Amino acid sequence: MLRSNALQRFTSLPTLGTVASVVLFGATLAWWAHVFSAPAPLAPPQPAPRAALDTSAGATLFGAQPDQGQHNAVQLLGVLSLDAQHGAAIVTIGDQPARVIRVNGKLDDSTTLAEVRPHSIIVKRGGLQREITLPVAENPSAFVR
Repeated sequence: MLRSNALQRFTSLPTLGTVASVVLFGATLAWWAHVFSAPAPLAPPQPAPRAALDTSAGATLFGAQPDQGQHNAVQLLGVLSLDAQHGAAIVTIGDQPARVIRVNGKLDDSTTLAEVRPHSIIVKRGGLQREITLPVAENPSAFVR
């Protein structure tokens, strides 16, 4: 009779649900303990960096003449921008002293000042335009806006 009473206790529905819940909770705790204690997976190897593209072949695409760096000789020192049509830039070309050039003024035989912007200028040479920006001043002594 004692045995049938204990057997009857474990066959009741609420008791079976409780036992199953405790077993499931223990299995879940064991699984998460295994997941958190496992070593981190290795990172996939990084691909080798790509080689730089050689764009020199495209320099003469569609009949254009390659730029031989003539624009690099122009250095922008300052901008005097009043509006789109009235402006000037303080530039040096190569080893020459600084001078002021107005919009549509000639920098040299084939280069003109096309546009003056607040922090840059646009120079035009042979139909090609290039933007030259003001260098960032490390310790400016004056700032005018």
